[in-house]
Amino acid sequence: MAEGRRWTIPLAIAAVVALAAWAGVPAAADDVTAEPLPPGDSPSPTVFTRLADAGEAEDHEGSDHVIVFERTVNRVKETGVTYTDDYVLYKLLTPAACRNMSVRRWRYEPWSSFVDVREVNVIRGDEKIPVDVSQVHDLPAPQSAIYWNARVKTLQMPRLEVNDGIEIKTFHKGYSYALLDEEAGAASAAEGNGPDDDKYIPPMPGEYFDIIRFSATVPIIEQRYEVVIPSSKRLHSETYNGPLYAGTSYSADSTRYAWWGYDLPPRPYEYRQASASDDAPKVVLATVESWEAKSRWFFDVNEGQFDVTPAIQAKVDEIFEEAGLTDASEEEKADALVHWVAQNIRYSGQTMGEGEGFTLHSGEMIFEQRSGVCKDIAGMLVTMMRAAGMDSYAAMTMAGSRIDLVPADQFNHCVTALRKADGTFVMYDPTWVPYYNDIWSKYETEQQYLVGTPEGEPLATIDYSPADESPLKVRHRATLSEDGALEGTFRFDGSGAMDARLRRITQSERIADLEYAMSGLLSPLSSGVEIARFEHPRPDDFSQKMWIEIDYRIPGFALPVGEALEFRSPMMTVTLASGWLFRAGAVHWDDERETDLFLWFTQLVDGEEEIRLPGGYEIKEPPESEEVDEAYAYFKGGSEIDGRNLVITQRAEVRRRQIPPDGYGGFKTAMEEAQAFGDEVYRAAKGGDR
Repeated sequence: MAEGRRWTIPLAIAAVVALAAWAGVPAAADDVTAEPLPPGDSPSPTVFTRLADAGEAEDHEGSDHVIVFERTVNRVKETGVTYTDDYVLYKLLTPAACRNMSVRRWRYEPWSSFVDVREVNVIRGDEKIPVDVSQVHDLPAPQSAIYWNARVKTLQMPRLEVNDGIEIKTFHKGYSYALLDEEAGAASAAEGNGPDDDKYIPPMPGEYFDIIRFSATVPIIEQRYEVVIPSSKRLHSETYNGPLYAGTSYSADSTRYAWWGYDLPPRPYEYRQASASDDAPKVVLATVESWEAKSRWFFDVNEGQFDVTPAIQAKVDEIFEEAGLTDASEEEKADALVHWVAQNIRYSGQTMGEGEGFTLHSGEMIFEQRSGVCKDIAGMLVTMMRAAGMDSYAAMTMAGSRIDLVPADQFNHCVTALRKADGTFVMYDPTWVPYYNDIWSKYETEQQYLVGTPEGEPLATIDYSPADESPLKVRHRATLSEDGALEGTFRFDGSGAMDARLRRITQSERIADLEYAMSGLLSPLSSGVEIARFEHPRPDDFSQKMWIEIDYRIPGFALPVGEALEFRSPMMTVTLASGWLFRAGAVHWDDERETDLFLWFTQLVDGEEEIRLPGGYEIKEPPESEEVDEAYAYFKGGSEIDGRNLVITQRAEVRRRQIPPDGYGGFKTAMEEAQAFGDEVYRAAKGGDR
């Protein structure tokens, strides 16, 4: 029996250690060294062994520090209030990390979350040096455009050294909500864990959601996330974008879910990459029943905010009367209202305290203050549409990223939905259409959205927008003189996304500076460009699509070489030099990509120029490009002689706003062909001599 007891005790210890390791709890070294370990087994890791095994700077090229171990445990109460314990261990690899990590910060907003910094240690060699957390400062957070009284806690660290570890234990309490874009928290006053729980009941009482990314800009050696929920609650969850481990366990009154990953590489930084949410490993989870339930909640929590006041009704009537739309169609009236709201409600968020972020400010308040964030601007349009007798609702969307199928709060933006007689919705976004001749920005195609209605709606998606819905039409007519001077007219016409971009060129400058802006647009041709005339509609005139016309002269444009004049296509030069005109064409792209390329909108460039050559000059064998017709992009350029006129054409298409790495090569080939065609040198020789 004595031998049996000696045999079972190490097994019991091993079971406890294994359970602790699964839960992410570092076991004390004494717990596992009381008895000899079997050959090949290692003791449970400690903070010291984790740091020792984390490697040096040469093991993590390009990273100043590494996240050695991160563990988050969320305990969800029946009310939905969440208590969260966070543990994180960093290792500093370079002097830059010692500088950058010298002050630790924890952002929070006080009416939905509470944060307590409980323990901070510097690990140096075999010593754990406590940092006095009573020196944590609770300060107003820097704010711009949105003034919701967010706060930040800061702690000055002692002087740090390369290979130090920083161990941090924090406690949060509260909830998170997507439109607040802040961290959420955890615990009760009775337990010494901050203010009373009632303050932190989530917007949907009793419900819980989270979106956890297993990725950072630096390597992560081990990351764990756990959530413990009452057994009465059911959890939707799904893993995206990469392999993770998962586990589930039960007790009499709760269910514990866990996800973890090892040796997670840093997410690379690449120019114009998609949101990390689209490609980094993540888990999305929620207890809410369905998107329809979420839709009904969003309707119920905001329905009292759209009451029409006499002042709002009078303004709506005035808008229609001044525009001659009193007896117009619903579509025409809605178009007038979205542009009035877009042009007259500035983006500036003022706090209303409790309910901020998920409750829209009332239409009466926004109409009086003439300011708000996206939810308030959308709510103003809902209110004015209802004043006009339209069946309108607030909706949520995710600008710049996808929404996955789990009904969590994957939103960062609020918009307006107009229900038509057949039950379908037309989407309006007054926040994104100032100075834009459209009701919904082409920057927001293929986005998912959720309309809040009393019946409850499923998650829906905006249609794909092909390149020809955002065309830039470039027409250039010019005369080349024998002395090399070029004189002519550029005209740019835009629709869709390009309508907005042309308007921004004119709207973003003072009237007195517009000539400078026009010369800047043509400056890739020569620093000596002279603007003779420019013309465009008012940027807030939405009765027509936007266009810009510029008359110019450039002395010495063409380079005299012997008895010939050499020059490149002015149209190609201007188009390919300006990200405002041709975003994808104005970049020299890297050879390869690891993440999706994200351009926000598709685009067509349709260009034609005609340059009249001096008498007695001609160009032999004007060049043509190769035709590049790929899944995600297209380019074809050509040139020909028509009498004394050199005619150059180009057609470029960017066919998707988000391009995966396996389609990047074809896209890059098309853009490089455009750039190569733009680099072609035309030689106009006197008498036709080459």
